[in-house]
Amino acid sequence: MALVCAAGALAAAPSAQAQVYKCTGAKGETVYAQQPCGAGAKEVTVRASRAATRTPGEAATQSAVFRSTDLSDASIAERNCMNAARSNIQGPIDRRIETYQRQVAALNQQLGRTDEDALAAATRDAGVRAQIASLEQSISAERRSADSTLTSAQQRCAQQRRDREASIERTYAPVHAPSDTATDGLR
Repeated sequence: MALVCAAGALAAAPSAQAQVYKCTGAKGETVYAQQPCGAGAKEVTVRASRAATRTPGEAATQSAVFRSTDLSDASIAERNCMNAARSNIQGPIDRRIETYQRQVAALNQQLGRTDEDALAAATRDAGVRAQIASLEQSISAERRSADSTLTSAQQRCAQQRRDREASIERTYAPVHAPSDTATDGLR
């Protein structure tokens, strides 16, 4: 109870010193009270904590940590942006390329069959090779399209990071006091 009273006294005057007495209780425990609590009571000085105040150095350190964390978050956001773009772009293109590659493999199996006369086989093989060439061109076009789209996504993600970094730098920019030269003319 006496400890609660002492805490109450501190809460009532957070920036002032409180008068508190330290005593030994009936069972030998330490007791704190606002009033002298026995012949052996000793006055102790209790100061409010300084948790609400920070030195300029502490504030600068905290700001630097927050700035660094925010900049790291911006880099992570860029990586996440690129991973999402790769997934959205590369996935469908890879599936189409796999389909083309299966078709090419099936056509390659048709080449060189000798179950018909030489002229018919040569004509068929020429047609199959034309189909394979067309599919390979489609595969190349898909890869070029993916590369181009990924390059655009990379530029967009990087620009978002740069914009976010600029905002972070503005947020954590040091606040400068107005210069004396600007106010000299007003005197």
